[in-house]
Amino acid sequence: MMKNFKNKKVELIVVLATLLSFGACKDLDEEVYSAAIPENFFQTKDQVMAGFVMPYAFMQTHIYQVHFALQEFVTDEAVAPVRGGYVDQNGAWNRFHRHTWTAAEPWIELEWNNMWQAIGYSNYFIDAVQDKDLSKMDLPISKEKMIAEVKLVRALHYYWAFSNFGNIPIVEHVGEPNPPTRPAAEVFTWLEKEIKDNMPLLSDKGETGWYGHFTKNAARALLAKLYLNAEAITGTVRWQDALDQCNAIINSGEYTLDAAWNTPFLAHNEGSQENIFVIPFDANRAPQFNAAQQQLHWSLAPVKYGLEDAWYKTVTQESFFELFADNDLRKQQWLYGPQTYIDEEGEEQPVMDGEEQLVLNPAIEALENFEGGWTDGVVNVKYEVENSSLANMNNDLVVFRLSDILFMKAECLMRLNGGAATSEAVNLVNQVRARSFKKNDRAARYTTSQLTFDELLNERGREFAYEMLRREDLIRFGHFNDEWWEKPVSEPFRKFFPIPFNALTANPALTQNPGY
Repeated sequence: MMKNFKNKKVELIVVLATLLSFGACKDLDEEVYSAAIPENFFQTKDQVMAGFVMPYAFMQTHIYQVHFALQEFVTDEAVAPVRGGYVDQNGAWNRFHRHTWTAAEPWIELEWNNMWQAIGYSNYFIDAVQDKDLSKMDLPISKEKMIAEVKLVRALHYYWAFSNFGNIPIVEHVGEPNPPTRPAAEVFTWLEKEIKDNMPLLSDKGETGWYGHFTKNAARALLAKLYLNAEAITGTVRWQDALDQCNAIINSGEYTLDAAWNTPFLAHNEGSQENIFVIPFDANRAPQFNAAQQQLHWSLAPVKYGLEDAWYKTVTQESFFELFADNDLRKQQWLYGPQTYIDEEGEEQPVMDGEEQLVLNPAIEALENFEGGWTDGVVNVKYEVENSSLANMNNDLVVFRLSDILFMKAECLMRLNGGAATSEAVNLVNQVRARSFKKNDRAARYTTSQLTFDELLNERGREFAYEMLRREDLIRFGHFNDEWWEKPVSEPFRKFFPIPFNALTANPALTQNPGY
């Protein structure tokens, strides 16, 4: 079975890498979205398949490189402090940390452009094949299923844009000039229908070509997310609907929790029984996932992992790190304190930083340390780091997994019960939590009195650190605008990003979000 998973991933990576070699650019001009579809395109099987996987391939270029930053650096989870006066990205990460971004922020504009570029690729394919006879091309997948999958990739990007910006345009076809801003409630209704209408046409897990593609349960997971965050974005409660989708995924029996907490994030995680939807990466052929390079300390990376070029850019706020107890196996995802490595003789040796052993300090002296800060901040290695000279990683990046579905169900049960934990909710959380503690460790189990909303948020932090969920979680639990280290209380309107200034200039039909 593992070999089959690996073969399926390789097949998908080869196709995606071929497409990405044509140089898909993140700053695609808006004119491309309204370009006429060439009449002589999609005339062969290879052309159709290339167009079909292009929206998938584009996700590899932006999910970690841009989307991660907007979901993590704006929270109490990940931070990129200034060290020795070097201001990375002209201070963008610090503005994210302090919630002082503006409509001129380049990384918010990148996120906006990436969402609409992915939607543009999807619309291009859908419009091109919708009325085309493909019956003689011997395609490995039906036209109806291809369109349904691409519509779900489009829906995922619409959801991300909806979560990030709230009120956004709806564009279903190429050539629609200056689409106006639609209210978030209208976007929600359209997105809900889009997911539900196309879900029946998707594959089930295990069918040919399912890995790395949208399946029925991946669509249910997206729909559950939409319902879970409905109140925070639109003001309308949809807890029961979220619960129903979670139950459908759980009752399908297609997924089980992996025995170890870190199995979903191994370097070769194709065999995880927990992951519902992933974005495949390959160090050579899909090289856009370089978490190790961005996060590891430069003195540690070469001797422990064989990686010569590491930046020590992304670290974790001390208060978030302190959520992890010493007996919690998930604390192993952090590198902290004195650092060592195993030499060629199998002996443990200290990692040297100059003339002293490298010690990673959980406490970060200052967000902007113009004197030093060279060892401030613990490092996350949740995604397994292989011993390799390659900066990019082979781990497939997880978007949806069963443990999140179980937590989402528990949260819905609590919200439908007036905020109090039910026995079922506690059992769901304990089911996930058990594998992160030694057998018979009493700390592995919550009681109904212990599992408060605040503790559920804390436990979500422990289980889903660095999975790009923290921003939505903090917003949904009412803590996104709280004061934290090096950040004062921020304004409520910050739960949405501003529509980028350049987008407003290019399209006068867009309306800026309140507060900006």
